[in-house]
Amino acid sequence: MIKTIEGQLTSNDMRKLSPYYVDVPEGTTQVHVQFDYTPEHPAGHEFRHQLSLMVCDPDGPRLGISKPGKDGAFINAVKPSPGGLPAPIKAGQWTIFVLVYRLLTPEQPVDFTLKITMTSDEISGTPEEWIPGVVTSRGRGWYRGDLHAHTIHSDGSLDVPELVQYWRDRKVDFMTLSDHDTISGLGQVRSLADDDLLTMGGTEISTFLGHAVAVGVQEWFDWRTLDGEQVPIPEIAKKVIASGALFTIAHPRDEGEPWCCGCRWLHEDMMPGNALAVEIWNGYWSENNEEALRLFYSWLNRGHRIVATSGTDLHHLPPKDAKGRDAVNVVFADDLTETDIIAGIKAGRSYISAGPELNFTALSESGIEGMIGDTLPAEHATIHVGWNDAHVGDVLRLIVDGMPYAETPITDVSGHLTWKLSKVAKWCTVELRQPKNGLWAVTNPILFEGTTS
Repeated sequence: MIKTIEGQLTSNDMRKLSPYYVDVPEGTTQVHVQFDYTPEHPAGHEFRHQLSLMVCDPDGPRLGISKPGKDGAFINAVKPSPGGLPAPIKAGQWTIFVLVYRLLTPEQPVDFTLKITMTSDEISGTPEEWIPGVVTSRGRGWYRGDLHAHTIHSDGSLDVPELVQYWRDRKVDFMTLSDHDTISGLGQVRSLADDDLLTMGGTEISTFLGHAVAVGVQEWFDWRTLDGEQVPIPEIAKKVIASGALFTIAHPRDEGEPWCCGCRWLHEDMMPGNALAVEIWNGYWSENNEEALRLFYSWLNRGHRIVATSGTDLHHLPPKDAKGRDAVNVVFADDLTETDIIAGIKAGRSYISAGPELNFTALSESGIEGMIGDTLPAEHATIHVGWNDAHVGDVLRLIVDGMPYAETPITDVSGHLTWKLSKVAKWCTVELRQPKNGLWAVTNPILFEGTTS
């Protein structure tokens, strides 16, 4: 059985999702969705149109596709296309969403065709069963890793084992798979964990007004309803957080349109709202990240308890001659488990680094000591900072309530210094920078009483 749906997209469809419906009969064993549109790449434009698909059965999401391939997508109980979940085909009304992130030619409509083929042939084999890998306990300590990366299950070029191997080669302690609007790769990625590498599961919730990375998810959190409505992002965040996962605003100050509609955070009802974290270092260090860091500081000044994170946002293997530097999250956790890493980040016990190590503590006048993420009495304080693997000529900078308070040139790759605050701060953090302001590392803050919202 074949159903063909033809339509036309115009500038009026920007930032909208259009649902199309198809009745799937009893006995269907496979649904194949083919999506074609013209023109794909309008003449005279640097970018392509930015369109994507989402397929739902009567109960909810079955397949998320960021960039539909030429061969279309297969949905079945044994081996669906990447982005899809294996399960028997449920009869009833299915919904196929066409999502329009970017149309570059308002004067030229885009014509599309959806071809849905439903077959009842027997699908041989059984779905892959992924058994979570075991990581031997290491106990309390500092752990390094990534919270944001992609594979062929959305718009990346790496398969799951290739992504995991990339992080093994970088000698990190943990990594995260966070494909766009799908959880189809999470069973496999968690199965590849071992004593050398904790593999964590996530998803990137990719709305028209911004993206958010949810880390530690076990279920699919979708921002669309079956009737084509968009769920308010604070509601999505509330559900993610209630599940125990970490909800992070991703790359909030990316360029946005026309480079990537939806990549810049524009949710006015969530600045930062109930988000637990914000990604201030995405990919290689850039001016966009500098702006995100300033946004983070402004939210701290407004009394929000929110944590800074980083994410490589890896989609492809970087070229060997790639210039620029990305960063990892360095997290103080009770153990190397997904639950403990997330708990350490939620507590603010982490810093972001492209290599150097930082040790940042504070001692209040009344003798109470705290580390990154702690809250001390609102008193004058003494700040202690230690570092390793820094670069001679770098600058260590103390930030107090969002403003540079003191800075010291680095004259040795390892060292320690002390600053005494002459004011009662609301919060303070430490940056390690190049002389030309490029960031090497930044800590989450130590807070002082009276700063919580």
